[in-house]
Amino acid sequence: MNGRLITACVVLAVMACGVGLAADVAPLSIQGPKGLLTIDAKGISLAPSIASCPAISAQGGPAWVLSLQKEGAPPIEGSPVILTDQGQTVRTEATPQGVRLTYGSLTRDGKTWRIALMLAVQRQGDGFLWTGEITNNEPGWVVCGFTGPVLDSIQVDLATHPLLLPEGFGRRIAGVPPAKGKSATPDAGKHFELAWTYPSNRGTMQWCALAGARAGLYVGCHDATHSAKSFGVHYTRDEKRLGLTLKHLGFCGPGKQWTLAPTMICPYEGSWHAAARYYRAWVDSASPLRDVPAWAKNASGWLLCILKQQNGEILWDYPSLAKLADVADQRGLDILGLFGWAHGGHDHLYPDYFPDPQMGGAEALRQALKEVHRRGKRAIIYANGQLEERDTEFWKTQGKDLAVIQKNGVSVQQKWHKFKNAPAYQFDLGCLAAQGWCDRMWSLALQANELGADGILYDQLGNTGPMPCYAAGHGHPVPSMVYAQDRRAFLRKIADHMKTVNPDFIVMTEGLHDSILDSISLFHGCVLGVFATAPAEIVKRDQEGLASAAYPELFRYTFPEVMSTVRIPTPMVNRAIANYTCTYGFRHEIESRYAPDVPYLKEDRVPQAAEYEQVLSKPDLAMMQATPPQQATRYLRQIVDFQRSNADLLWHGRFVDGEGFTINGRGLVAKGFDAGDRLAVVVWNPGDQPASFTLNVPRADLVSAAEPEQGKVDPFGPLAAQTVRMLVWKKK
Repeated sequence: MNGRLITACVVLAVMACGVGLAADVAPLSIQGPKGLLTIDAKGISLAPSIASCPAISAQGGPAWVLSLQKEGAPPIEGSPVILTDQGQTVRTEATPQGVRLTYGSLTRDGKTWRIALMLAVQRQGDGFLWTGEITNNEPGWVVCGFTGPVLDSIQVDLATHPLLLPEGFGRRIAGVPPAKGKSATPDAGKHFELAWTYPSNRGTMQWCALAGARAGLYVGCHDATHSAKSFGVHYTRDEKRLGLTLKHLGFCGPGKQWTLAPTMICPYEGSWHAAARYYRAWVDSASPLRDVPAWAKNASGWLLCILKQQNGEILWDYPSLAKLADVADQRGLDILGLFGWAHGGHDHLYPDYFPDPQMGGAEALRQALKEVHRRGKRAIIYANGQLEERDTEFWKTQGKDLAVIQKNGVSVQQKWHKFKNAPAYQFDLGCLAAQGWCDRMWSLALQANELGADGILYDQLGNTGPMPCYAAGHGHPVPSMVYAQDRRAFLRKIADHMKTVNPDFIVMTEGLHDSILDSISLFHGCVLGVFATAPAEIVKRDQEGLASAAYPELFRYTFPEVMSTVRIPTPMVNRAIANYTCTYGFRHEIESRYAPDVPYLKEDRVPQAAEYEQVLSKPDLAMMQATPPQQATRYLRQIVDFQRSNADLLWHGRFVDGEGFTINGRGLVAKGFDAGDRLAVVVWNPGDQPASFTLNVPRADLVSAAEPEQGKVDPFGPLAAQTVRMLVWKKK
C-alpha cells in the first residue's frame, strides 16, 4: 500500500471512534432494525442484533480530526494545524431519525477558529447514515482534510470475518499478512495497518466489509459525486481489534462550505454477497452504468501491439495491420489495440499523436483500418490521458501551464524508460480540470474516429489516484483535489459527445474504478486480480489460506457486466491464464511490445533471453519457452471459441460467484453465471492431476456439460488437469 497514505492515517493509532461527546453530556442512542448505535464520551459503539455480526466498542480519545493550512500560492510552508473534538463545545439535538451535533467554532491552545462543523447520524434502512458539513469563515486558512467517522474498536477475528477491500478487483485479508522490508520487525506478525484511496487502482469502490459466513459489517460511502477519500485500517491480532477510518480528501477555502461524503454503517445477514448487492443497489439509483455497444459486449479480448517503440524502432507499420488482424484471428481475439501508432512512438512526444510518415502516413493508416474491419476485427487507438512530455514544443507553448502543481510549487512528474541504450523521457501530469488539456484529449478522440478506429484508450486514467493541484488558471479553486470528480466529468463528456458522432465508438482506459463506469465500455486490466500472477495466487488463497490475497470475486460480483482484459505483457498466454480468464468471465489479452515478440507471433519462433538484453521491462520468457507457440495459440483459440459459442452464458450471464450451487471436490475453482432460466457453472482444475467432483443446483435439472477441447463430456467424469468444464442447469 501507499506509504504516504499510511502515514496520513497514522492517527488511527491514537484515535477512538466517531463523533465523541464531552463526559458530562448524556449518551445518544439510535435504535435501528439490526442494531443499537450509541454516541458517548468514548465515541461510537454498535451493538448489532444479528448473531455473529462484529460489534463496535468505543475506547475513548479524539473523535474526529480536521486539518488546516495557510491560504496562498505555493510553496505552502509548514505542517497543517490539527484540530480535534477534544475541548470543543458541541450542541446536540434529536432529529426525526437520529441526532445532530453542531460545533459553532473550533478552538485549540486558546485560539478560536471561525470554522463550523455539523455532523449527523440517522437511521436509514438497516443501517446508519453519517453526514457532515464544514463551513470555513476563517480568513487566510484553508481546511485541507477531515477524518471521520472513525471506528477504532471493531471486535473481530479476521480468520472468521475476513476484511474484503476494493483493491483492484478485490483483496481478502484473513489474518496478519507477512511483513516485508522495514515492516519486518519482531512484532510485525501481531498487527498491520494499511490504507487505500478512492478513486484509484488501489481503491476501486467506496465500500468494504468484514464478512463472516452468516453475517458481517458493511461500511461504505454512498457518494454520488465520487469525491476523493481514503480508508484506513489497523488491526491487532492478539486483541482481535480492528480500527477503520474514513479520511475525506479535499479543500474548503475561506467563505466556502464542504459537504462531506455520506457514509453508511450497516450490519447485514448472509454472506458478503448481501453487502455487495447493497452497494450495487445504491449505485444503480445514483449513477447508472454506460450502455455498451453490442460489438464490444461480444468482444473476446485484444491483441495489444506497439507499432513503434520509444527508441524509434518500427515493429509493425500500417500496412502490416492486416497481418496483425490475422495473428489476432488465429487466437480468437477480436480487437487490435494500437499503441505506439503515432510519430513519436510509445511513451514519447505526448500529447502529440500524428500519423507517422515512416509507417506509411495518414492515408495508409486509414486504409489499414478499413482492412482490419474487412477481416472482422476492431481497432482501438492509444492516447495517454495524463502525460505530457517536458521540453517538447507543446509543453513549452502551453503544456507546462496545464500541469498539476504540488504544494511545493513543483509539477507532478513521471519518468518512462524502456531501453538501456536509449534515453528516458520525463513527463508532467496534465490537470484534467484545465480546459486546454480537455480540448487536446477531445481532439484525439475525434481524430481516432476520423482515422477509422472504433475507440480510443486513455492510458493510466483508471490507475491514478486523486492529488491536490495548486496551479492557478486551470478553472478550479486553488488548491483543489483533482483526478476525482474532474476525471469522471472529463471522461463522461468525451464519451457522451463521441456517441453523437459515432454510436459504436467506445472509450477505454487502463486500470479500473467504479467512478468512471458511466463512460468506460471496456477496461485494459492493470489492477490486482487481472495480472499474470492471479491464477497461482487464487489457487494458493483457496488451498493454503493466504492471509492476504487477490479476491476478484468482489468487483466481478458487484459489477458483473463490467468488462476487463487480463493484463499479460507477453505475446502469449498459457493454459492457466486462459482458464482463469474464462472461469472468472474476464476478456483475454496478449501483447506485442518489443522486436523479439514479432517473429514469435509471425513465425512461431521463441526468442532467447539475449534478444531482450536492452529491454528494461521484459516479457515472461519462461512462460513463452514452456509452451510451444502453436500449442498456446491453439488452446487460446479453443477456449475463446468455447466462450463465444456459449456467450449468452459466459459473456452475458451474470457472474454469481458461488451462489446457487454447491460443489464437492478438492483443489477446484467453480464460478456461476446466471442467465435467467439457466445457470452455468464453470469448474476449473488448476492442478496437475485429474480431479473428481460432485455439483448440485437446487430446483434445477442438469442439461449439458462441455469442455473447450472435447465438446460434450460426462458431467461428473474426472476433470483433467489444467482444464475447464461448463455444466448447465435448467431452472424449474
